[in-house]
Amino acid sequence: MLVIEDNPVDAELTIRLLKTAGYDVTYKRVETKAEMEKALQSRSWDLFLSDYSMPHFSVQTALGLYQFYKCDSPFIVVSGAIGEDKAVELINAGVNDYLMKDNMTRFIPVVERELRETRNHRNLLNVTYALASSEEKYRSYVENAPDVVFLADLSGNFVEVNEAACRITGYTRDELLNMSVLHMITEESLVVAKEMFSRMKSTGTLNADLEVWHQNGSKRWIAVDAIQLSRSLFLGFTKDVTERKNAINEVLKTREELQRFNQYLMDARENERASVAMEIHDELGQALTAIKIDLKWVMENLSDSAKSFQKINRIIEMVNETIKKVQRISAELRPGLLDDLGLATAIEWYSGEFEQRTGINCILMLEELPDGDGRINLTLFRIFQEALTNVIRHAQAHHVKINLKYRENEISMTIEDDGVGIPADKISSGKSLGLIGMRERAKQINGTVVFMKKYTHGTKIVIRIPIPTHEPESL
Repeated sequence: MLVIEDNPVDAELTIRLLKTAGYDVTYKRVETKAEMEKALQSRSWDLFLSDYSMPHFSVQTALGLYQFYKCDSPFIVVSGAIGEDKAVELINAGVNDYLMKDNMTRFIPVVERELRETRNHRNLLNVTYALASSEEKYRSYVENAPDVVFLADLSGNFVEVNEAACRITGYTRDELLNMSVLHMITEESLVVAKEMFSRMKSTGTLNADLEVWHQNGSKRWIAVDAIQLSRSLFLGFTKDVTERKNAINEVLKTREELQRFNQYLMDARENERASVAMEIHDELGQALTAIKIDLKWVMENLSDSAKSFQKINRIIEMVNETIKKVQRISAELRPGLLDDLGLATAIEWYSGEFEQRTGINCILMLEELPDGDGRINLTLFRIFQEALTNVIRHAQAHHVKINLKYRENEISMTIEDDGVGIPADKISSGKSLGLIGMRERAKQINGTVVFMKKYTHGTKIVIRIPIPTHEPESL
């Protein structure tokens, strides 16, 4: 306690009263401005007791120092009669209470009350500061969070949003605060969203992946987790999961395409087997049957040498024709030219066969490829075959141009026709199994296939196959 008093006896009286009331008192008495200032600089004080008038000091000066040093402990005046006006003036100036020296019955209750109120006031300040600090931290965390944090009412209207909400949606904070969550959700997700909001009102929680509109008109996917805070508000946390959702959808789409493609390959294999079986049965079977009949005739008519000689010549001709048929069927299954003379020669041979069958003119610009991976040659040849098959089926073309180029790090093949052109939706369709097959073949050797409808008319296919580089082994 700091006692501002010029009379030591009066100071001791107040100390004795406090000790009698059970207080453990440490005090210092001052009676000048310099002494009080030194005491205020030396330590903090729990209670200030001041006389009203002293020869070298005044309560007004003491109160001014008390306020200058921002003290918050009780300041109580204990003095003689000063009049009601002076007492009111002191209270208005910041004194906590005023007591008469000749009537100290209220002294202890006043001290207890003021110390208690000071303690409560300090606690309140600490709680207020803690709350303010906590709120500031909360706002800092929320505002700097990488994901969306928002507060909305149960009608879906935004009440508060953080900076991430503006960044992810493209809207300003003011625009969002004048919007409803439901207004951002696409029609495809709106039914799910309304069902989830309705369920949240009964369960108190919401968890869903929803497709929403970005401010620029694009669609995004968000994962929403929300909890109901009160009867009218819920707190939501949102993460942009567009890339993850697109990746999942792409995987599902690819899986469906592969399933259809596998079925397509199985059907194609069976059709090819049936075609080969039919050709063997119809052409080779008939030829071999005729040879067998003629050989049997020769055996039965060996005595007639002239006619037997004619039959043998005919058998030789049929054998030669049969050999050609076998070569043709074998070449269609896998041309030997591809392995013996390379891709350019195989394409040239197949194009000639194609022209004879269809009447569609083939314009060739082919560069010979160096000896390399046989898989590249086979892949490009099969893609070329599939492309010409599509020309027959769909293009209604009169000319096809095939351009095969070799560069140091890449082989490219371009196939163009002057037909009706491929529809844009067919290019991206998962049901165009022929296109999927070409893409998958190229993908097996790290290549790409691009389909495009030409500006004027026709379709253009560009195949690019990287050539793997082999680093020399270090010694």
